Amino acid sequence: MNLFDRIPDKFFTILASSKKELYVQALFVLRDAFQSELQIRRDDLLAQLTDSLEKGIMDADFTEEAEEEDVDIEEAANVSGKAHLLLRKLKDTGWVETEYAAHSFEEYITIPDYAIEVINLLYDLTSQKTHEYNSYVYGTYAVLENADTSHSNYFFALQQAYTNTSNLVVELKSLFNNIKRYFQLVEKPGQDVNDLLHEHFDEYKTKIIDAVYYPLKTMDSVPRFKNSILDILNAWMDNEEIRDQIVREGVERRVFSSGMEGREETQSMLASTMDTYETIEEMIREIDRKHNEYTNASIDKIRYLINADQSAKGKLVDLLKHSGESRLIAAMEDNVEVFQHSFADADSLYEQVKRTRRSEGKPLAVAEEKVDPAIIGSFLEDVRKQYTNQKIDAYILDVMGDRESVATEEFHLPDTEDFILFLLGTIRGGEESSPFTVTFSEGNVDVDGWNLPRITFFMRKMNGE
Repeated sequence: MNLFDRIPDKFFTILASSKKELYVQALFVLRDAFQSELQIRRDDLLAQLTDSLEKGIMDADFTEEAEEEDVDIEEAANVSGKAHLLLRKLKDTGWVETEYAAHSFEEYITIPDYAIEVINLLYDLTSQKTHEYNSYVYGTYAVLENADTSHSNYFFALQQAYTNTSNLVVELKSLFNNIKRYFQLVEKPGQDVNDLLHEHFDEYKTKIIDAVYYPLKTMDSVPRFKNSILDILNAWMDNEEIRDQIVREGVERRVFSSGMEGREETQSMLASTMDTYETIEEMIREIDRKHNEYTNASIDKIRYLINADQSAKGKLVDLLKHSGESRLIAAMEDNVEVFQHSFADADSLYEQVKRTRRSEGKPLAVAEEKVDPAIIGSFLEDVRKQYTNQKIDAYILDVMGDRESVATEEFHLPDTEDFILFLLGTIRGGEESSPFTVTFSEGNVDVDGWNLPRITFFMRKMNGE
């Protein structure tokens, strides 16, 4: 469908006019009225526009609008007349429509659906509200697990999983591009240390790290739910009866026009969702790399600005650092008439050092270090809470995938979290309850900058296998 088959040709003209800021504020007043009232009376909306935008309306020139509407210029000189012209402009450009109440001449304002969507978009762009991250990964896992367990609502679950996965990809790409935008701000000339600190801690940390990046790495982690999601989708892909049920439910809900279309769409949604989860970790690694680059660049720029302060304070600090150099003192004497001087007082008089004979002193008793078992126990309990057996097992099994064994060289340890889980996995492998075992070999190997022992993780053989 062509965009302008749905919206009027003049729809966006108010956003390019000389009074665009006033029109946007009027749209926000219209949005408030829409949220609070089921039906918006025209007179009530005019009163709200007048109350909220009185100064802006009064200062604006509506001569052009008055000529278009063939209205007397004097009538457009007061606030009420200008408010009427403003509302007429919104109607002429397609932002609002009017209708009359049944059996009366009372006029009501209605807002087309496309106008509501654009108004909300404009409001979100100007709002300082922090973007909330939706748990797309967990949402996908939860809806698939529920359908698989209850053996029902397969179509709804697949449709929701496909939508969540598509939104997740958009979220990741937006996150990547937002990091690139902050990276460019670091390189922007003319910024001082305060600007960089504000961008990093008030903007980047709040809107990127806390809102999106941190949830993706913790509670909505892809490695945490990836294997379970793929197991369910693979089982559905191999089960013709489940696929037929998905098609039937889609046809009943009139999402699919026919069974043939339903089978094609079902196959496409299953394959697309599985392909995304097979490759999405590479996208996350790129985001990690870009995040680390931005953080390092921001810190380096802040250090550079601190050490290269060109203000009067910075130059004075630099002079004091080199005040002991004769070359600098000579230059100061020649240019600013600064002279080196000193004075003598009672503390400056020489006093001969009194030497004493060194004697053997009384040896100090060796204090026996007392270790509080409660403190050690509390520390170990905190570590156990943070790195549970389930978390360690999930990490090692995720790396192993479908393989029977995996060696140290096959691990990818981009950060400290992975390094800790790897080390705890070597300890966990010696426990009977572990789903895997470990075998140590001679020598060490370098993995992502970590010097690690050569270890092979084997899938533990169950009884009877």
